[in-house]
Amino acid sequence: MGKFFKILMVLAVAIGIGVGISKLVEQKQQFLALSEEEQRSFLSEKIGSKVPEEKLGEIQDAVISAVNGRNT
Repeated sequence: MGKFFKILMVLAVAIGIGVGISKLVEQKQQFLALSEEEQRSFLSEKIGSKVPEEKLGEIQDAVISAVNGRNT
């Protein structure tokens, strides 16, 4: 019974990791489908209240260039 439980737990963890990775890939594809203006707006909505306004532009520039640069 213990061996069955261990196999079941390993399987559950593997499925969880697989689902998590597929969600990340899906979110990246959705982000890449946005225009640069939409990407900036998305980032502003997500982190705008957590960082100062002057840093937000720097973060947006860095994220957009990194993500779009890797896409090419």
